[in-house]
Amino acid sequence: MPLPLTEARRYADKAIELAAARSLRVGVVVVDELGLLVQMDRMDGAPLMAPDVAEAKALTALNFQRPTSEVAREYANDPHQLTTLQEVVHFKILARPGGLPIVRDGQLIGAIGVEGATAEQDEQLASAAVS
Repeated sequence: MPLPLTEARRYADKAIELAAARSLRVGVVVVDELGLLVQMDRMDGAPLMAPDVAEAKALTALNFQRPTSEVAREYANDPHQLTTLQEVVHFKILARPGGLPIVRDGQLIGAIGVEGATAEQDEQLASAAVS
């Protein structure tokens, strides 16, 4: 079953609610299993580019089928390999914490990306949103 808008909004709203409670201002993006945008938000005061960066994180998590923090660790010693991949694929790869795949009943149904706070905070917000 595809990722419906109501579910995508719940993930985004949860990340935004948690960010607001911590006085953080972030952008949040949720994409479906095909990498198509389902929900995009930028909190008041968040960096203007936050949604674009969050979308790149979500697409990276979706296509690598793992958290972007793991992608970052995997390619930390060989950034050239990641650059080479970027030249081939049709999406922006961003190996920075804050992107997570969304899995329901063992099926990859989409991904979330959060951007605007520290890398650790972005990752925490994304993780809390999909848990």
